[in-house]
Amino acid sequence: MVETSGYPTASVSLPPVTAATTTALRTFLQTILPPDLPVLLARQNRMAAPNGPFALMALLMHQPIATSATRYTANTRIILQQQDITVQVSLFGEGAADNVQRISTLFQNGWAAEFFGSFHENTSPQTASDAASDAPSGTSPPPLSKPPPRIAPLYAGPARQIPFINGERQYEEQWQIDLHLQASFALSLPQPMASAARLALADVTSPQGSPSA
Repeated sequence: MVETSGYPTASVSLPPVTAATTTALRTFLQTILPPDLPVLLARQNRMAAPNGPFALMALLMHQPIATSATRYTANTRIILQQQDITVQVSLFGEGAADNVQRISTLFQNGWAAEFFGSFHENTSPQTASDAASDAPSGTSPPPLSKPPPRIAPLYAGPARQIPFINGERQYEEQWQIDLHLQASFALSLPQPMASAARLALADVTSPQGSPSA
């Protein structure tokens, strides 16, 4: 006989934290870097390096920065979590040193916090009131999507030059910087709840009918 916890199999609902982080950061980099500079995700199969300068993003670490909090709805347990996500940005080719300085300066400025906040607001799904107001008269509003993780800049590490030799065995300029972002998200899973309670009286007297000593 296999012992179990008594809990049913849980269907855990987790927003796409990694995709939300790389999408928000890539949009930020594309905004501040030269318009013709590709920004790509590192460690992809069957992908050749572009001709000319380019940037690569590589996720290095997910580190919790606070104890998770829990709240409940009628049938759901919601766990709130905050993480420090480290992304290594590598810049290749001519102008890499100047480009890494753009990133280091703007990422640690209040402008970056405003940018990521605006990006979150523009990519968040409709609220219940917005969905109801946008629905045609006499119809039900569409189901709401789960809110995406909120991404915000924390700080940047020092920029560093890394030796890089290309396929023609020639040195090329390469600079790296580690960017730390905070991802705030909610994980939800089913929570057994009791909608009603039944009370039963129990006789606590002794078998002789008098209270026990």
